[in-house]
Amino acid sequence: MTSLSKAGIAALIVVLFTTVALIQQYQSMQSMEYVAEEDLTPVLPGVSANLPRLVSLKTETCNQCKRMIPVLAELERQFPDKFTVHAFDVDRNQRAGTVFGAIRTLPTLIFMDQAGRELYRFEGFMSKAEILERWQAMGVTI
Repeated sequence: MTSLSKAGIAALIVVLFTTVALIQQYQSMQSMEYVAEEDLTPVLPGVSANLPRLVSLKTETCNQCKRMIPVLAELERQFPDKFTVHAFDVDRNQRAGTVFGAIRTLPTLIFMDQAGRELYRFEGFMSKAEILERWQAMGVTI
């Protein structure tokens, strides 16, 4: 049996801690869930609000929807005073699917202004950078 040098042991410890940190990060991302809202009142077309809104329509079985979870959670944490995020599971809340018209692809992200007007609709996965660029293009100061 060969003995490891101090440098070798230190390198193994770094690899171990890095691996554990990555596993914990992955698990926390997987455990994040949308708050599956039931009440559509805050996002009904024409309903005014203090902030612009981002409505996410998804299902639990949609892989692209699952990829959106950490993106939307981070946006909510980072910009709580710029816009609000509302998520609806269209399998559990079928009215959400009908209120916003034809939904062809999930996830569907709907950008709404403070007056409750739909400004933009995007189907499929959207990165944080793309969402922020879209908000800025619509005049929301980030």
